[in-house]
Amino acid sequence: MLTYTVMLADPAAHRRRGRTTALGGLAACLVLLLAGLAGTVAEAQSIPGHDQGMPDPIPPPLPPRKPPEDAAGYQPLIPESDQPWGLEPGLLTPLYRKADVYANYASQFTCVESARIAEYGHDGQVSKEREHTYGYTLVKSPGGEAMREYRQERAKDGSLKSGEVKDDEPFPPAYAWVFLFSRFNEPYFSYRDLGETFDGFDWVLRIQFRGSLAFTDGQDIRQWEGVALIDAVTYTPLQIRAEPAGQHERIESLYLRWSKSFNIFGTRTGPKPLGYKASIEFRHRREGLTFPTELRYDTFRAVDVKQIVPVHASTRTYEDYRFTRVETTERIGEGDSPQR
Repeated sequence: MLTYTVMLADPAAHRRRGRTTALGGLAACLVLLLAGLAGTVAEAQSIPGHDQGMPDPIPPPLPPRKPPEDAAGYQPLIPESDQPWGLEPGLLTPLYRKADVYANYASQFTCVESARIAEYGHDGQVSKEREHTYGYTLVKSPGGEAMREYRQERAKDGSLKSGEVKDDEPFPPAYAWVFLFSRFNEPYFSYRDLGETFDGFDWVLRIQFRGSLAFTDGQDIRQWEGVALIDAVTYTPLQIRAEPAGQHERIESLYLRWSKSFNIFGTRTGPKPLGYKASIEFRHRREGLTFPTELRYDTFRAVDVKQIVPVHASTRTYEDYRFTRVETTERIGEGDSPQR
C-alpha cells in the first residue's frame, strides 16, 4: 500500500497561486472564444452567398459620379435668354452704315497672314501640324462683285513669291463676318439684344444672331449663329463666336444615326458626327473701324451624345496691315453716336 503525503508549507501562498491560475485560465478561454468567432466570420465571408456571421457595416453613400461631358463635353454656344428677338431701328441703322464703310475698304488693304493647321489623334493630342505665312489681300471674283481671298507665299526675307497660293478655309473668311449686319444679310438673320457690358476698356453691345439658312457646307455666314460683341461707340465688331445654326440638336441626331449604322470590322459606315465652332477677333483699329486679327475654326467629333473629341483646328492671325487711300461718301464716325 502506497501512501502519498502532501506538505503545505504556506496555505496563504497556495491560495494566491490558485487565484492566479484561475484568472489565467479565464483569459485563455476569452482568447480562444474570440479567435473562434473571427475564424467563423472569415469562413463565412469566403463563401459567396453565405448569410451567417457578423454583417459588414453599411458603407457611406458614394459621391455622384461626374459625367464625362462635364470634362470634355459639347456646350451649346447660344446662351439662354428671355429677351425678345429684334433690334431697334436706332441700332440697326448705324450697323448698316458701318457695313457699307467696310465694303469700301474690302480691297484697299494688305496684311500678313500666319496660318497654323493642327490635326488631332485619337488620344486628343496634336498628331500633325503645319505653319505657313502669306501676303494676304482681298480681290474681286472674276465676272462679279464678290470678294475672294488672294494669298502669296512669303519668303523668309519678307518678300512675296510670284503666283497665287490656294489655302482657303472651307468656312467663311475672317472679313466676311464684318457684314453680319449689312442690309443684304439682315433679312436672313434674327438678332437679339443681350444687353451691354465691358470688354476690357471697351463698352460693348452683346448681340445674338441666328442665320436662317440650313447648314450644308458652312461657307456662308447665314448658315451660322452665335454672339457678337459690338463696340457701342463705333458700332464695329470686336469679337464674334459662332457655330452652325441648330448644331446642338444636329450633333445628337448625327451621333445617334452614326451609332446605329452598319459596323464593318469596327468601323461605322454612317457619316461621322462632326461639329464646328468659330472665333473671330477684331483688334486692329483704323479710322473708326476694327479689322480681323485672329480667326479660328475648330472641328470636333461626338463620341457620345454629349461627349466630344477634337479633330482639326485652324488658326489664322493677321498683322502688319497696310492701307491704300479709300474714298467714301460717308465720313467715318458720322451718324454713329450711340442711340441707346
